[in-house]
Order: sequence, then structure tokens, then C-alpha cells
Amino acid sequence: AYNDMLARVRARHATAKVDGVTLERMVRPRHGREVLVGVLHDPVFGPAITFGAGGIAVEIMADRGVGLPPLNDFLAREMIRCTRVSKMLEAFRGMPPADVAALVTVLLRVSEMVCELPFIREMDLNPIIVDENGALTVDARVVVAEPHHLARRYDHMAIHPYPAHLEGTWEAPDGTVVEVRPIRPEDAQIEREFVRALSPEAKYLRFMSTLKELTPTMLARFTQVDYDREMALIAVIPDGAGEREIGVCRYTINPDGVSCEFAVVIAQDWQGRGLGRHLMMRLIEIARSRGLATMRGDILAANSGMLDLVLRLGFTLAEVPDVPTVKEATLALR
Repeated sequence: AYNDMLARVRARHATAKVDGVTLERMVRPRHGREVLVGVLHDPVFGPAITFGAGGIAVEIMADRGVGLPPLNDFLAREMIRCTRVSKMLEAFRGMPPADVAALVTVLLRVSEMVCELPFIREMDLNPIIVDENGALTVDARVVVAEPHHLARRYDHMAIHPYPAHLEGTWEAPDGTVVEVRPIRPEDAQIEREFVRALSPEAKYLRFMSTLKELTPTMLARFTQVDYDREMALIAVIPDGAGEREIGVCRYTINPDGVSCEFAVVIAQDWQGRGLGRHLMMRLIEIARSRGLATMRGDILAANSGMLDLVLRLGFTLAEVPDVPTVKEATLALR
């Protein structure tokens, strides 16, 4: 085969210089199943990831699950579960179950690539041979195209992924290192405990109601964030084997697309230590980077600490017509 290849090269390109060839082992695992992972680009929804039966009969089988990135472990497993080929990944006829966790890892890594590399227009990993020992991609095809030169990060996606680049730390005056990061859906429990631990007065100043604790709907709303249209930063410190939330600030973009509403609340034992100011400065910086023009919020007139904070950050205060108990704080971002 090596001699035949060199003979074909000499016949077609007599002056070509051949340094050698690459040999790869033929992949024929005894219990292998062939699947595929692909990426396609929809003109409305942007990139979508597919999973299904692979090999040469892929068009005939027409067995695919489709998901919009970013994928997480649950979504990736659901994509696999909804296909007919998922039954072949289970144990049958003396064959051990395939390593589904390896397939999930492939889907998550492809999802990361699609999120971070906007020039990927199409991708076919077909076949991927999976057995009880893992998954191996045998063939791959990628189509690329230059993204729009004015596009912002993640503009090519229908759903913005978790913005890991916004993670950071802040050192309190007493030397405590606080992690500051965007909120995630898995933060629901520490968010619930954070609000539950607030004093009745603090809850009233934040929510302007006699709320006792967050309902499941509110909890989902506060932690399952569309990072393109809103942002929530939480401050956490280690607490035993987990984390304790000690502060949160957020903005939500208004329908006009150029202004946003903000809110911030700090745990009682962390008030007066500069955490609220740090969170707000980070939030203002993010809003500016999004091109927003104005940040505003309603603050109870009795909330003297919050009024003092926003004034020191450059906000202006105004009366709210017919609501003497509330002040409107506004900051020009441009």
C-alpha cells in the first residue's frame, strides 16, 4: 500500500517531495457501536449540536437528537436518551454497556468549541466508535467561515454560555478572600439560604414586601440567568464542604435595549466592609462593556445605606411621582 501511494504521487506530481506517511491502527473494537456528533448552523438559532447513529448508514437511519449549546451534563444525556441508538449503548446479547459518560464528555467538549469558536459553521465527527472502554473519533470534517467583524463575544449563539471570564476574587479589609462570579443554576440552594438568613428588615428593603423566602419560581428566575439580557454576580466564601453566599447584585436589560434595572443586597455580617461597593463597580463595568447607556433602580427612602452607596458611585437621586417612600437612582454609563 505504501509503494502504491508513492507511485500515485509520482504519477500525478512528479516533483513532489514526500517525507513519509502516517500509519494508524485500524479501529475494530469487539463491542464497538458507531455514533456521530455533529454541528450545523441554523440562520435563526445559530449553531446546534446533533447526536445519533453513525457510520455509512447515517442518512438511512435518520436517528438524531438536537440541542442548542451551551450543553450541560443533563442536556447531553437527554440528547443521547431521545435517540433509538441509545438502546444499542445498553448491554445486550452478551455485549457490555457502552461508556456513555465518554460520549457525554465528547458532547460537552464540542459544545465548548462551538461556544468559543464562532467561525465553526459545520462539524461532523462520524463515526465515533464507543465501547465499554471509551469513545474514539475515527473521522472528522469541519467547515469554517469568517464571523462578522463587528460581532461581540457569543453573538453567534441563541443562548449565551456561562461567562467564566467574569470570575474573579476580592480581598476584604480583614484579608478574607471572597470569590466573585456570575450566578449559576446550581447556586439555587445557597441563594435560598442567603435570602432565608436575611433579617425581615433587609428582605423588605430589597424586595419591598414581607417576603419570608424565595418561592421555587423566584429561585429559578434568580439563578437561571440569560447572560445576554441580564447579569447577576454573587460573592461566596468557603463554608465547610460547600460555599456560603454573602452578597449578590444584578441588572436586567429593559425592552429598550439601552437601559437596565439594578438591585444589590449584602449579608448583614458583611455590610459596611466594602463588598457592596465592589460588586456594584464590577456590575457597572459589565453593563458598560455591553454598550448600555443607563443603569437605574428604585430604592426605599428608608434604605439610607443603599442611598449613600449609590451616591458615592456617582448615581443621581430623584423623587418618584406619587410615591414619596421611594427614590429613583440613575447612572449614565456613557
